[in-house]
Amino acid sequence: MSATQDWIKEQYELELKIVGENVEYTNMRLSKEVEDLKERLKKVETDMAYTQKIRFAQSPEEQRIYDLRQTD
Repeated sequence: MSATQDWIKEQYELELKIVGENVEYTNMRLSKEVEDLKERLKKVETDMAYTQKIRFAQSPEEQRIYDLRQTD
């Protein structure tokens, strides 16, 4: 094995000692957690956009007009 593979193996064994063998963090489980968090973040961003009535303009001029209407 190369030095990198040896180091990875040592780190894996060290983590097993620290975390314990009962807790497994597989790539599939972590990927699912990441996807769930992405969905939650997307929902929060959508909710924030609705509550703040954010409108995305197509051009800077359109955005300026929209901003002026909001201050009236």
